[in-house]
Amino acid sequence: MSADQPRDRVVLHVDIDAFFASVEQLQDPRLRGRPVIVGNGVIASCSYEARKFGCYAGQPLSEARRMCPKVVILDGCEAVYAAFARRTFALCAELTPNLETFLDEAFLELTGTELLHGDLLARARRLQETVRHEVGLPVTVGLGGNRMLAKIASKSVKPYGVRWIRAHEVEDILPALPVDRLPGVGRRTALELAKLNVCTIGDLRRFPVEVLERLFGVNGRALFERCRGRDTRAVATREIPGSVSRETAFHTPTASPRDIDGMLYYLLERAVRHIRGLGLSTRTVSVWIDYVDSGRVAASRSLRTPTDHDAVLFERARGILQALHTRREALRRLGMGLSNFTLDAAGQGELFHAGSDARRERLYKGLDGVRERFGHASVVAGPSVRLMGQLEQDRNGFVLRTPSLTK
Repeated sequence: MSADQPRDRVVLHVDIDAFFASVEQLQDPRLRGRPVIVGNGVIASCSYEARKFGCYAGQPLSEARRMCPKVVILDGCEAVYAAFARRTFALCAELTPNLETFLDEAFLELTGTELLHGDLLARARRLQETVRHEVGLPVTVGLGGNRMLAKIASKSVKPYGVRWIRAHEVEDILPALPVDRLPGVGRRTALELAKLNVCTIGDLRRFPVEVLERLFGVNGRALFERCRGRDTRAVATREIPGSVSRETAFHTPTASPRDIDGMLYYLLERAVRHIRGLGLSTRTVSVWIDYVDSGRVAASRSLRTPTDHDAVLFERARGILQALHTRREALRRLGMGLSNFTLDAAGQGELFHAGSDARRERLYKGLDGVRERFGHASVVAGPSVRLMGQLEQDRNGFVLRTPSLTK
């Protein structure tokens, strides 16, 4: 290859197989080889033994129990899963500084690293073996000419496989795949496409970009490009996350405003403490609730100016919650998220005067310092005080059910 000839791009996708369930099986040898579900109300993660019975993420647990009566159901632990994710992605980071991580997966930009690593397929296999040996978790690895192809490659050989979809293989492989293998096609989009008799990625190619945009908005253009094997998204280490969210299932479904407000404040407090640690402020707050019978409703609202103040953001989140929770029906789950971040905290605290802002800045800094040293549970504040005596606590705070990791 000449110096001025562009290199073929190579992206590696690492996916932790059945992440939460695999961690539970690793920690408790009695669970190995058995169907395991992590979740409450709905499945957050299930082992491949459970998937053989038709279980899947997002499935109601009542349905999963009917399909697999001997399944083991666990609540899960956020701190444990986060520790395993960090160890796994630290090994990935040894291959390249261009690493982008998510909940249970990572993308690595390997373009031009052949001189360092040699044969990239062999290096991918060594990474897989290293993670299994040093962390104990099974991972599947895929390589391709862009993020999408790398992810399709890994999804096609789960669990614990390795595959490289090379450029000359794309047209032989891609059109025949089921359309739900295409990143961006979730269950809802797949159902809409099925109504149009779109079953494969090749079927999707029949639609002009204008039609897909009318049907699916901005995602329609992405589908048009991806079904042709094109994906220009870069792999980039995100110093600023796209969003930070926290959610939990209630131990017992509840319609109590006090309990719901207390949990919302606690979740928000944990998320805001995280973004303050990153030196960020946020403009947008999202809240979602899962009714026991009626399913999920969600909404987002934005502030005029960014803030990292618990009180300001809780006031906005509580307003969203009140607009959502309009039925006389118990809630199964509650979640909230922060997004639209900025490093500039100027002007924060739109509900307070400048003097009050300064006092609150000192208060939050002091609380964060105490919790950093002694654990989040060392201080219980605001409406979350109402949860004391109702929920078990450890050093990390109240013990939640199927909490989410930072996204």
